[in-house]
Amino acid sequence: MAGDRPRYFPDEPDVPEALPFTPGFGSTPSCLVGRDELIRKVCTLLAGDPASEGGANVLLAPRGMGKTVLLNEIEGAAQEERGWLVLAVAGTDGDPIAETHKTVVQAQHSMAQAHGEPARRPVSGVSLGAGVVSAGVAVAEEPELRRTSYGDDLRRDLGELAGSAARIGVRVLLTMDEMHAIPLAKARQLGSYIQHIAKRERRALVFLGAALPYITETLLADRKSTFLQRLAVHNVDPLPEQEARRGLREPIVTHGGIIGDDALDIAGSAVAGHPYMLQLIGDKMWRAAGGPGKPITVAHAKRAVAEADETLQDHLLAPTWQSLSDTDKRFLAALAVLADSGESPRVAAVCEQAGIGKTSASAYRRRLLLSGMVSPGGRGRLKPAHPAIGPWLRRSIAAGSIRVPEKDNTD
Repeated sequence: MAGDRPRYFPDEPDVPEALPFTPGFGSTPSCLVGRDELIRKVCTLLAGDPASEGGANVLLAPRGMGKTVLLNEIEGAAQEERGWLVLAVAGTDGDPIAETHKTVVQAQHSMAQAHGEPARRPVSGVSLGAGVVSAGVAVAEEPELRRTSYGDDLRRDLGELAGSAARIGVRVLLTMDEMHAIPLAKARQLGSYIQHIAKRERRALVFLGAALPYITETLLADRKSTFLQRLAVHNVDPLPEQEARRGLREPIVTHGGIIGDDALDIAGSAVAGHPYMLQLIGDKMWRAAGGPGKPITVAHAKRAVAEADETLQDHLLAPTWQSLSDTDKRFLAALAVLADSGESPRVAAVCEQAGIGKTSASAYRRRLLLSGMVSPGGRGRLKPAHPAIGPWLRRSIAAGSIRVPEKDNTD
């Protein structure tokens, strides 16, 4: 009988528990630390002349460094502090022009309705949130809002939207996450539209993208697009350890938890500058201790660090490894072997270990720096960018779960 079946779900609390940490990619933490200066810098540029060099910006960071969180934070500030219309589009290897156009047309329709004017053009297939228009989210279509194609009129419609926004005293902020995924031809096209509207038409349109660092060798290396060349680049640096400690302690205390200095030292050191690791470790410590009023001990911290390392490997390190070229994988594997001694090996020694010509060393070094898997270790030296990378690679290679590609005679 159904009544005899054991219960598996925990009892639901009367009031859902507010959790101090948000260990998910792109999730805004309850306590955003170490980023105020960068956010103010970008907001100051966006508030300037849209036709100036600060009217188009891009945030660069490896996975797990919080670029999407920063993008969301700046979008929120633009809405709440200035009342700007924010058009949020996710980068795609499909057709970002069409997705951006969907967003623009929906904004035109919503703005016209808000100001008592009939929508001049139909729209469907997007949603309008609280001041942010987000592409790619389907809603129930209304017959009078149906449109069959997007993209051809983007420059015209985006310019008209910026003009409409200016008439009510605000500007349009177009944001694009995962910008590195955009095909070069589409990036050139979108960039030319934005530049034409901001510089030639003098409309109040500004842009902010977010991307992985290797974009500097792809889109940003394009010499045929003045828009891509003039993007103001903002690198998202690792968190200082003192900020990591604050990012752990403050949410715990605010939510009624307790953590001593010894446990905080272990957790803060293991963050290693990565905001994603901060949220992982914090969340696992909180759950291990049992929630509000329960002290987080050294044992809880050590257990949380070990579990967070496993999650980091599955969700961040393994996908990044798979995205590397065969030669880059050999270079990184050789670095992990040589770094086992605790010292940062010389680039020349890594090349020799990997069977790679030293003349190509600078290229591999740069690509792996951009991937976020390595960091400078002193003059002519490299080291894994996170303490978990070396042990994970050595362990995975030994277990056979990761295969290091054979040397290609063309290397």
